[in-house]
Formats: sequence, structure tokens, C-alpha cells
Amino acid sequence: MPVRLLAFLAALVAVFLVAAPAQAQAHVRTTSVAVDLRSQSDGVTAVVDVEYDVLARLLSLDGALSPDAVSGHDVAAEVPTEVRRGALDVHASDVSAYVGERLRLSRSSIGCTAEDDARVELADSGAVRVALAYDCPASGALTVRSDIFRVSDGVIDDTTTMVAYDIGGRRGAMLLDSARTSVTVGRTDLLSEIPRFVRFGAEHLLFGLDHVLFLLALLLGAKRLRDVVEVATAFTVAHSVTLVLAAVGWVSVPGWIVEPLIALSIAFVAVDNLLSPRSSHRLPVVFGFGLLHGLGFAGAISVDGPLSVSTLADLVSFNVGIELVQLTIIGLAFPGLLFLRRAATTPVAARVLTLGTVAATVAVAGAGLVWFVERSPILT
Repeated sequence: MPVRLLAFLAALVAVFLVAAPAQAQAHVRTTSVAVDLRSQSDGVTAVVDVEYDVLARLLSLDGALSPDAVSGHDVAAEVPTEVRRGALDVHASDVSAYVGERLRLSRSSIGCTAEDDARVELADSGAVRVALAYDCPASGALTVRSDIFRVSDGVIDDTTTMVAYDIGGRRGAMLLDSARTSVTVGRTDLLSEIPRFVRFGAEHLLFGLDHVLFLLALLLGAKRLRDVVEVATAFTVAHSVTLVLAAVGWVSVPGWIVEPLIALSIAFVAVDNLLSPRSSHRLPVVFGFGLLHGLGFAGAISVDGPLSVSTLADLVSFNVGIELVQLTIIGLAFPGLLFLRRAATTPVAARVLTLGTVAATVAVAGAGLVWFVERSPILT
């Protein structure tokens, strides 16, 4: 065990050192935007949350971003929270002008006008939050068009925009993407939105590499089908509970707390696979970390006020999308692991498989630690 542990720690340090600078070359392909619309006297208020890193590349908010990085879709290294707040203070007018120009509201084909006193701040989740007030001189149904982070901007490949609304007594949510950039409040039906929210949930897990690596860490530590069923069930129940509670606003934990802990959960499970492969505490640990991951999922979808049939359907559909991808990952990865274990019938093959499993586990743990350092406001 001492030799194995020493080798593990040495490999982990190597992965950590290699992976840290590699983060600057990662290619971000998709992002999400959240828009919350509310009626207010003769106008409409809009609270828009956008991803800081994408906005920074587009508007060159950080001095560390070069024109080559913007045109090449490269992600800048993690910027400390205080630096981000300072950059937003300096460029608040540019940020509000961009969002106000790209989020257009209209009634009866007459455009609403965004007022000048927009508020720009860094939300607890780490997103850039822009609060706008629109003056709408006409009456009638409200039409929303969002061109925030278009493909032609050259910094992102696809954007999903969730529009939650409470307009004229109508409440609900709609999804916009590159295929549908505008929608009229009250003109969509429940059945047409369900597939969009299922896809939204599926993409959120599929492109959320941290959640995928957590699942892979669990699978690497599973020996039997029963182990997979138990940990998958514990994880699903836990993240479903906190997803709903956080989405409806009954539980609120800042993103700067949740995101580093999610990263740490990946490293913990990976290390636990090596040091305690037959531990009896796996299920409680997975359930606890599942609660954290549910809070992370809820960052992409929120519902203000009491639940309705529409908003409940949106939440369920979003969670179904997550579960479909989770089951797909398990269905593809675990049979492959079982096949490799059963095929390793010679001492040499068994040794190679063991070394490969250790290497994969070390890589997962290293990625988790890198993300933990990047996401921790104290460490950055």
C-alpha cells in the first residue's frame, strides 16, 4: 500500500501540473442564458444571467484576453472573483448596451425601449447579472427575441436561452435556441415545450464534464451490477430532490460554494476508489454529493413563485433529460468495464487492466482538483 499510494500521489501531482495550464486551451462550444421577465406598470423588467467567460471574450473584459483568444474560441484562465467584479464595474455600460441591444421585446409589433439605468453585477452563481427595464408603449401579447451570444459573434457554437415569465397573469417558461430565437408569451403549448426541456436537461449533463466525470468515478469503483444500481439510485434521488427545491427557490446556496464542492466530490470519489475500494460508506457519500450536484443542475433552471402544471412539467422534463444521458453513460461504460475485467484472464492482462484503471482514476481525481482550485474564490 505505501508504494501504491506513493505512485498515486506522484501521478496525481503530474496530472495536476499538466491539466492546469491545459484549461486555458479548452474549447467551450455551448452556453446558456437565463432571462426572467416580469410585468411592471406599463413596462417589463428583465433580469438576464449570462456566463462571464463568454461575455469576457466577446467584450474583452479581461486584460488577459487577446484578440487571438477571442477569435479562436480559447477559454482564458480562471479570473479571480474580485478582478471580475472590477472588470464589470469598468465595462458596465458596454455590458448593459450589449444585452439591451440583443434582448428585444415588443408588443403588437411595436418595440419596447430599454431604459438607460441598467444594473450590472456578478451574481453569487458566478454569472453576470444584468437588470433592465423596458418601456412598452403598446398593448397586446409580449414577444421576446434573444440574440445574445449568436454564432456569428465568433465566441460560441450554440446558445440555449431559458425565458421565465410572469406577464399579465401568465406564468411559465420557454426555451430559445439557434433554431427559435423569438417567441410570444402565451402562444406556446405545454406539449411543444416538453421535448425542448428534455433536450436542455440532456445537454446540461452531457456538456457538464464535471458531472460526467463524477459518474465515471462511480463506475470505476463499482464491481457488480448491484453496485451500479445502488449508487445510480442514490445519486438520482439526491440530485432530483435538490434540483426541485433549488429551482423553486426553497433552497438557495451560492454558486461559489456549490461549484468548488462539486469539483471536490469528483476527486474524493476517485481517491476513495483507490484507498477504500470496498468501503461501506459509499452510498451515504454518493447521496450527499448527489445533493450538491442537484444544486448545480438547478443553476440552469429556476422557477419563481408557486409551482404550476407548466413549471412542474418543465422541471420534470429537464430532469428526465438528465436521467436519460446518465443512463446512457452507465449503459455504455459499465458493460465495457465488465468486459475488460472478464477478458483479463492472464496475470499480465490483469496487471495492465489494474494499471489502466488506476491511471484513469488518477486522471479523474486530477481534473477534480484542478477545477476545485479554479472555482475556489479563496484560492483564486
